[in-house]
Amino acid sequence: MARVLTVLFRRDPSADREDGPCRFEGYLTCWPDGRPVGLAFGAFCKHGVRLFGLGKHLAGRTEKMIKLICLPLSGRDDDLHRIPGHRVRRFYIQRHGDRGRLHFMDGTPTIAEFQLGRDDPRVLQWLGLADVADGGRQWLDLAAVDLDPPTFAPRPRTLALEAAG
Repeated sequence: MARVLTVLFRRDPSADREDGPCRFEGYLTCWPDGRPVGLAFGAFCKHGVRLFGLGKHLAGRTEKMIKLICLPLSGRDDDLHRIPGHRVRRFYIQRHGDRGRLHFMDGTPTIAEFQLGRDDPRVLQWLGLADVADGGRQWLDLAAVDLDPPTFAPRPRTLALEAAG
Protein backbone atom coordinates (compact mmCIF):
# COMPACT_ATOMS: atom_id res chain seq x y z
CA MET A 1 0.00 0.00 0.00
CA ALA A 2 1.34 3.42 -0.96
CA ARG A 3 2.26 5.92 1.75
CA VAL A 4 2.13 9.61 0.82
CA LEU A 5 3.81 12.65 2.35
CA THR A 6 3.42 16.20 1.03
CA VAL A 7 6.39 18.51 1.58
CA LEU A 8 7.74 21.81 0.36
CA PHE A 9 11.36 21.86 -0.79
CA ARG A 10 12.87 25.32 -0.37
CA ARG A 11 16.27 26.00 -1.99
CA ASP A 12 19.01 26.65 0.61
CA PRO A 13 22.34 27.46 -1.09
CA SER A 14 24.05 27.72 2.33
CA ALA A 15 23.74 23.90 2.60
CA ASP A 16 25.46 23.25 -0.76
CA ARG A 17 28.61 21.19 -0.43
CA GLU A 18 30.97 18.76 -2.08
CA ASP A 19 31.90 15.45 -0.52
CA GLY A 20 34.64 13.87 -2.60
CA PRO A 21 33.29 13.38 -6.11
CA CYS A 22 29.68 14.06 -5.04
CA ARG A 23 28.13 17.52 -5.19
CA PHE A 24 25.12 18.19 -2.98
CA GLU A 25 22.46 20.91 -3.41
CA GLY A 26 20.94 22.30 -0.23
CA TYR A 27 17.20 22.32 0.42
CA LEU A 28 15.14 22.99 3.50
CA THR A 29 12.35 20.43 3.72
CA CYS A 30 9.15 21.98 5.08
CA TRP A 31 5.59 20.97 5.72
CA PRO A 32 3.02 22.61 3.40
CA ASP A 33 2.44 25.36 6.01
CA GLY A 34 6.16 26.30 5.85
CA ARG A 35 7.30 24.78 9.17
CA PRO A 36 10.59 22.84 8.81
CA VAL A 37 10.28 19.06 8.84
CA GLY A 38 13.49 18.88 10.88
CA LEU A 39 15.54 16.24 9.11
CA ALA A 40 19.18 15.61 9.99
CA PHE A 41 20.23 16.16 6.37
CA GLY A 42 19.51 19.14 4.16
CA ALA A 43 21.12 18.41 0.82
CA PHE A 44 20.62 16.03 -2.09
CA CYS A 45 22.98 14.54 -4.65
CA LYS A 46 22.19 14.77 -8.36
CA HIS A 47 20.03 11.63 -8.15
CA GLY A 48 17.87 13.09 -5.37
CA VAL A 49 17.64 16.44 -7.15
CA ARG A 50 16.39 14.66 -10.29
CA LEU A 51 14.01 12.35 -8.43
CA PHE A 52 12.34 15.28 -6.68
CA GLY A 53 12.35 17.52 -9.77
CA LEU A 54 14.53 20.17 -8.15
CA GLY A 55 17.65 21.95 -9.48
CA LYS A 56 17.10 23.18 -13.03
CA HIS A 57 13.53 21.83 -12.86
CA LEU A 58 12.65 24.63 -10.43
CA ALA A 59 12.65 26.91 -13.49
CA GLY A 60 13.75 29.99 -11.55
CA ARG A 61 11.58 29.32 -8.49
CA THR A 62 13.07 28.88 -5.03
CA GLU A 63 10.61 26.30 -3.73
CA LYS A 64 8.41 23.46 -4.89
CA MET A 65 5.55 21.49 -3.32
CA ILE A 66 6.00 17.76 -3.86
CA LYS A 67 3.88 14.72 -3.07
CA LEU A 68 6.34 11.98 -2.06
CA ILE A 69 5.11 8.45 -2.59
CA CYS A 70 6.67 5.47 -0.79
CA LEU A 71 5.68 2.06 -2.17
CA PRO A 72 6.93 -0.78 0.07
CA LEU A 73 7.93 -3.96 -1.76
CA SER A 74 8.16 -7.62 -0.84
CA GLY A 75 11.66 -7.74 -2.36
CA ARG A 76 14.21 -6.29 -4.75
CA ASP A 77 12.89 -8.15 -7.78
CA ASP A 78 9.30 -6.87 -7.60
CA ASP A 79 8.11 -5.04 -10.72
CA LEU A 80 9.01 -1.35 -10.66
CA HIS A 81 5.98 0.84 -10.08
CA ARG A 82 5.20 3.26 -12.88
CA ILE A 83 3.64 6.70 -12.57
CA PRO A 84 3.35 8.23 -16.04
CA GLY A 85 5.35 11.43 -16.34
CA HIS A 86 7.18 10.97 -13.03
CA ARG A 87 10.42 9.37 -11.91
CA VAL A 88 10.23 6.28 -9.74
CA ARG A 89 13.42 4.91 -8.20
CA ARG A 90 14.11 1.77 -6.18
CA PHE A 91 15.83 1.99 -2.80
CA TYR A 92 15.99 0.04 0.41
CA ILE A 93 16.13 1.19 3.99
CA GLN A 94 18.57 -0.68 6.22
CA ARG A 95 17.92 -0.53 9.95
CA HIS A 96 20.61 -0.62 12.66
CA GLY A 97 19.23 -0.07 16.16
CA ASP A 98 17.03 3.01 16.12
CA ARG A 99 18.51 4.30 12.84
CA GLY A 100 17.65 3.60 9.23
CA ARG A 101 19.62 4.66 6.16
CA LEU A 102 18.34 4.75 2.58
CA HIS A 103 20.49 2.90 0.05
CA PHE A 104 20.43 2.93 -3.72
CA MET A 105 19.45 -0.34 -5.37
CA ASP A 106 23.12 -1.26 -5.92
CA GLY A 107 23.80 -1.00 -2.17
CA THR A 108 25.40 2.46 -2.17
CA PRO A 109 24.31 4.31 0.99
CA THR A 110 22.74 7.75 0.67
CA ILE A 111 23.18 10.53 3.23
CA ALA A 112 19.49 10.12 4.14
CA GLU A 113 19.55 8.68 7.64
CA PHE A 114 16.50 8.63 9.89
CA GLN A 115 16.25 7.95 13.62
CA LEU A 116 13.37 6.76 15.75
CA GLY A 117 12.68 9.27 18.52
CA ARG A 118 14.56 12.07 16.72
CA ASP A 119 12.87 12.53 13.37
CA ASP A 120 9.26 13.51 12.83
CA PRO A 121 6.97 10.50 13.39
CA ARG A 122 5.10 11.29 10.14
CA VAL A 123 8.33 10.88 8.15
CA LEU A 124 9.23 7.67 10.00
CA GLN A 125 5.75 6.27 9.38
CA TRP A 126 5.97 7.26 5.70
CA LEU A 127 9.20 5.27 5.38
CA GLY A 128 7.99 2.44 7.60
CA LEU A 129 11.19 2.44 9.67
CA ALA A 130 9.51 1.08 12.82
CA ASP A 131 8.28 -1.93 10.81
CA VAL A 132 11.83 -2.94 9.80
CA ALA A 133 13.52 -5.35 12.22
CA ASP A 134 16.91 -4.36 13.65
CA GLY A 135 19.48 -5.46 11.07
CA GLY A 136 16.76 -5.87 8.44
CA ARG A 137 15.98 -4.07 5.24
CA GLN A 138 12.84 -2.98 3.44
CA TRP A 139 12.80 -2.51 -0.32
CA LEU A 140 10.72 0.38 -1.63
CA ASP A 141 10.00 2.42 -4.70
CA LEU A 142 10.05 6.19 -4.20
CA ALA A 143 8.30 8.65 -6.48
CA ALA A 144 7.79 12.39 -6.46
CA VAL A 145 4.78 14.13 -7.98
CA ASP A 146 5.01 17.88 -8.54
CA LEU A 147 2.04 19.67 -6.98
CA ASP A 148 2.97 23.12 -8.24
CA PRO A 149 1.49 24.15 -11.56
CA PRO A 150 4.15 24.31 -14.26
CA THR A 151 5.60 27.69 -15.04
CA PHE A 152 5.84 28.41 -18.73
CA ALA A 153 7.72 31.32 -20.19
CA PRO A 154 5.79 32.93 -23.02
CA ARG A 155 7.15 31.91 -26.38
CA PRO A 156 8.21 34.76 -28.63
CA ARG A 157 5.87 35.22 -31.52
CA THR A 158 7.37 34.93 -34.94
CA LEU A 159 5.64 36.25 -37.94
CA ALA A 160 6.33 34.85 -41.33
CA LEU A 161 6.68 37.70 -43.76
CA GLU A 162 6.06 36.91 -47.37
CA ALA A 163 7.99 38.82 -49.96
CA ALA A 164 5.74 40.75 -52.29
CA GLY A 165 6.51 39.84 -55.76
